[in-house]
Amino acid sequence: MRIEDEVARFVVSPVMIIIGTRDAANRPNIGRGMGACVADGEIVEVVVSSWQWPETVANLRDNGRLAVTFARPSDYVSYQLKGRATLRNADPSDLDRAQVYASDIRAVLEGLGLSQELLLPWFSDREAVVAQLKVEEVYVQTPGPKAGTAVRAAT
Repeated sequence: MRIEDEVARFVVSPVMIIIGTRDAANRPNIGRGMGACVADGEIVEVVVSSWQWPETVANLRDNGRLAVTFARPSDYVSYQLKGRATLRNADPSDLDRAQVYASDIRAVLEGLGLSQELLLPWFSDREAVVAQLKVEEVYVQTPGPKAGTAVRAAT
C-alpha cells in the first residue's frame, strides 16, 4: 500500500510513536518507537530499543504483526499503520534519527508542560533495532467522528 504524502509527513514529524504487537496467545504488548522514516513510499521504518521493549521485539521476531500509532501530543491527531514487519539491526543513520527524534519530541512535550524527569524513561536507543513495516492498512485514530476511518492508498 502506498502511503499518502500527508501521512508520510506526519509520521516523520515529532509525534509520539506507540508500537503494538501480540504474542502467540494473542496477548497485546506495547512499546515506544524512537523515530521513523518512510522508505519507498510503502515501508515505514521505526527505531525501537530491544533492551527497553524486549517483549515487543520478541513478538515481532515471532509473528511479524505490527500496528504503530503516531499521535501528535498537542492535539492528539493520530494515525495507525498496520501490517507485517521484519527486523534489522540499527545502523549509524538510524541511531542519528533516534537522537534527533528524542530531541525534537522532548522539546514538544516539555513545551506542553511535561518535566524532563517524566520523559527520560521514554528515550532509549540501547540495543536498537529497526522494525520495517510493510504497510497494509492506515487508519485515522484522532478522537472524534472519523476515528477508525480507513485512509485510502495514494495513487
